[in-house]
Amino acid sequence: MTAGKKPSYLWAAFTARPFGMPIPPNWFGLATFAMLGAVLSPGFFIVGAGLEIAYLAWLSTNQRFRNTVDAAARATQPDEQRYRALVDPLDQSARSRQTALEARASEIVASLDKSPVMAAHNDSVEQLVWLHLRLLSARQAIERVVATAKTESARLADQETSIDARLAANDVDPDLRRSLEQQKAVIDARQAAHIEAARRKERIDAELARIDQQVSLIREQTLLSIDESRIGSSLDALTASFNEANRWLDSQRDLIGSLDFDDAATLPRHVLRGRTSRTAVSEGDSR
Repeated sequence: MTAGKKPSYLWAAFTARPFGMPIPPNWFGLATFAMLGAVLSPGFFIVGAGLEIAYLAWLSTNQRFRNTVDAAARATQPDEQRYRALVDPLDQSARSRQTALEARASEIVASLDKSPVMAAHNDSVEQLVWLHLRLLSARQAIERVVATAKTESARLADQETSIDARLAANDVDPDLRRSLEQQKAVIDARQAAHIEAARRKERIDAELARIDQQVSLIREQTLLSIDESRIGSSLDALTASFNEANRWLDSQRDLIGSLDFDDAATLPRHVLRGRTSRTAVSEGDSR
């Protein structure tokens, strides 16, 4: 993952515009001291310069301000925009589930980064996290279709029964018959879509559970690999686990393709590497 260019905190402080002001208030201060220095006394130039240096030093080193600048810089990056486009529409339950998975994945990455050999597996972790997020996004969209099916299945069945009864009559003129047949075709298509949505939701739920278990296994084996007394066997198990994860990802190309999943996409760096140290998320929290 390529890190984005580090923003200039000094320049951001110099051009800071709080409360949506069109012109940075800092510039008004500079202009004021410049006018005072030109009209009253050159000493105001020195006072203004000193105050400006103090202001820039204070604001550019303020951690809250830096976090704001970093967030604004990330928001303009393509990987961040893609990530936010998937995360932001998720409901609270799905977002919490993704956050829990990312927390465990970040533990894995932090451990793997300590070993140049094992760090090569970070891409596999990242792909699993990306796929989990994409599946959650697709699941939420499919759930709307499933919810519609639950509320309208009886009504559609009644409509189809009524149309069948009307088509069975002998007094239906050709134009009406054609219209009724088209209505029936639309109803059949909707019912088929509802069945397909339920099938896809069931498969996506199974794949989400699969990823959740795979990441948990990798995390546990990664933590075990740190134990020098067991490093040989645990590293072998970890490598086997990653190989299994990669084989599984390869076997899901039909599902990934149908979800328009870009396996070349990268996660924003802060997702797996910008987290502060935290207590490991329990298995129950991820559900």
